[in-house]
Order: sequence, then structure tokens, then C-alpha cells
Amino acid sequence: MKKKILLVDDEKDILTLLTYIFEQQGYLVNSVLRGDDAVEVASSWSPDIVILDIGLPGLHGLEVCTHLVAMHIPVIFLSSHDQDDQIVEGLEVGGEDYVSKPFNYKELLLRVEKVLKRTRSFEGKSLVVGDLAINVEQHSLTIEGEPVSLTPTEFKILEVMASYLHTPVSVQKILQTVWKNEDWIQGDDLVKVNMSRLRKKIEKDPASPRYIINKWGVGYMLTDAKNT
Repeated sequence: MKKKILLVDDEKDILTLLTYIFEQQGYLVNSVLRGDDAVEVASSWSPDIVILDIGLPGLHGLEVCTHLVAMHIPVIFLSSHDQDDQIVEGLEVGGEDYVSKPFNYKELLLRVEKVLKRTRSFEGKSLVVGDLAINVEQHSLTIEGEPVSLTPTEFKILEVMASYLHTPVSVQKILQTVWKNEDWIQGDDLVKVNMSRLRKKIEKDPASPRYIINKWGVGYMLTDAKNT
């Protein structure tokens, strides 16, 4: 089945170019010029991924992203706003990746493929990371074959990070996915405490973690640092 991609940009020439590029790669393409239209189309059309500009009429791109994330639709920002703080802000509101204009279309295609693979591949499956074996259907974790007891919250945090393997997941995304609320007054502390408990159960040396890595200013990442 063809993947559906929604393109959102206020420049018609960019939309025309992107439409041609993705249709040539076999995607079903829809496009809009306004942020508010993007939310409406995404709600009715359910794209597999959205390529989103930041500076949009109708509704700002960062606001659009929060709506799309709530619909569980992955977003890649494509924008001329290439300042570090703008990139971080885009990732903080739930963006999966960020590509600056002018862009290399081959790089953009590759990033889209990676995001689609990353966000869809773990649903309902098992995953092995180093000595960790995570089974979503059974809600179980083993380390070197030995079962590890996790609370439902701890397992959900692990599941979220496993869904974005080797990629940092923002605190806001963890709060939204696990607690269904990214506006906790002490949300950072809530995630930090639970992450600390999870590390103590998983890591041989929590002070020098192998599996749960904190990328400062970006988020937490499940990986195998031993092999990176």
C-alpha cells in the first residue's frame, strides 16, 4: 500500500517541486498552503507523515505540529528557519526531524524513509537492544534472559523510547504519550524520577548508562552505547 504524505508550505513552487519528487517515489501526495488547512486535511485524510514549514499563514507551524502529534502523525520540519533554538523548539513540540532550506531532495527522501521506518516498525513487535529483549505484546523485559519487573509506567516509557530507537525523545513527547499531558507543572522532574528508576533496573552502572542516554537539551534515547 502506498504511503500518504501531506506537504505544508506557503510557497507554491516548493509544493509543486515536492509533489513531483514524492509522486515519483510512489507516494500519495496531498498539499496545502495554510497551517489551519493542514490540521483539517490531516484529520480527514490521515497521512503517514507530514512535511511541514514553520512560517505559515492561518496557524503557525509549531502549533500545527502539536495537533499532528496528538493525532500520532510524524512530522518533519522543512524550513528556512535554521537557528539552533528554532530547531530545538521544533523537536520539543514533537517534530521527528528538521531539514533546512535549500534542501537536497535525496537527503529529504532518506529522512522521510527513516522516520516512517522508525515510527511504524515497532508497533506490536519485539525488539532486542544489546542484552535487552523488549516484548510489547507481553509487556515484558528480559536482560541476558532474566526477567526484569517494571511498573506499567516504566514499561510505557521504555516502549516510547524503543519506538524511536537510537533517536532522542523529548520530555514533552514522553509526558504526552505516557501521561497524556505535556503541561505538567513539574513534568521534567516527573520524567527524570521515572527515568532514574528505570535506569537502576536496566543499567549495570546507572551513573554511566549503556542503554538510556540523556542528550542534553533534546531528550532521552534508547540505544546500545557499547556498539556506537
